[in-house]
Amino acid sequence: MPEDLAPASEAVVICTRNRPDALRETLQSVASQSAAARRLVIVVDGSDCGDAERTTEIVQNWRGEGLPVRYHRYSGTPAGTRQRNAGVDQLPDSVEVIHFLDDDVMLRSRYFAALRGALQRIPRLLGAGGIILKSDPASPRPRVHWGHRLFLLRVDQPSRVLPSGQTTPAWAIGTEDLQPAEWLSTCASSYRASVFDTHRFDPAVEGPSPRLEDLDFSARVAEDGPLAVVPDAQCVHRVSPHNRRGTAATTRERLVRRYWFVRKNMDRLENRLAFWWSVVGQLVALVASSHPDRSAALRGHLQGLRQVWTRAHPLLHEEPTEA
Repeated sequence: MPEDLAPASEAVVICTRNRPDALRETLQSVASQSAAARRLVIVVDGSDCGDAERTTEIVQNWRGEGLPVRYHRYSGTPAGTRQRNAGVDQLPDSVEVIHFLDDDVMLRSRYFAALRGALQRIPRLLGAGGIILKSDPASPRPRVHWGHRLFLLRVDQPSRVLPSGQTTPAWAIGTEDLQPAEWLSTCASSYRASVFDTHRFDPAVEGPSPRLEDLDFSARVAEDGPLAVVPDAQCVHRVSPHNRRGTAATTRERLVRRYWFVRKNMDRLENRLAFWWSVVGQLVALVASSHPDRSAALRGHLQGLRQVWTRAHPLLHEEPTEA
């Protein structure tokens, strides 16, 4: 690890690629948090040359503003999983809690304090996540109806991993301080540094979102100890348009990677059957949909089925192994 990193008990790892403008706003949000000067920030950059120069300049400017942020140029093939692992390896041994953020989020006040406080109060807790809000506050949470429950696609409970491998996002329920979670999104999550003595993000996962590497990682951690969501820790995911797939590709990758996750982490007969049942439910929903992107989504769904059936995807070429 770099010798110039001062001891710190908390660190923030932000992976970025070709999003210097979004990163600038995210760093501003990080700097506005309480005790920001005592929280080390590592920016792991997988940008192309032009954007890498701009990203370097942005990080240097924030160092001039007193934020303890360091720039690390990732030299391998860019991937969120590999960049996060590289960021962890850059941290000094004094770090006890590692916060992961996407490069296009804005933090609400007390975000880090709420997550760190939960981990301090409950020593057995291995990780904690926040509530991820949409940029449009008027956007409602999708309703769960009987079809979702029948086909094991969604339930009206937050932060759950269903037998099919489908998941539900985190959302606030009443005034509960902590909510048990079965998985956490790396868009807004924190882990004890000791977790990384055993677990790493799977470096085989690459490409734009959706990747599901956060589901894979957190589900493995959850086998060793509890995870929780802290409703007081909130952020807004602005969803940068850069490094995003189109509707067909997104639908295809989501199906393939969900199969990969089930095969790797839930490979029992009942889970395989539940996965395929959920795929049938998704197909029925797409056929009946009137959404403008219906045709593209249906095309992607069928492409995903073909890739799973033929194993024509890099993640499915070999038997899955523990990352």
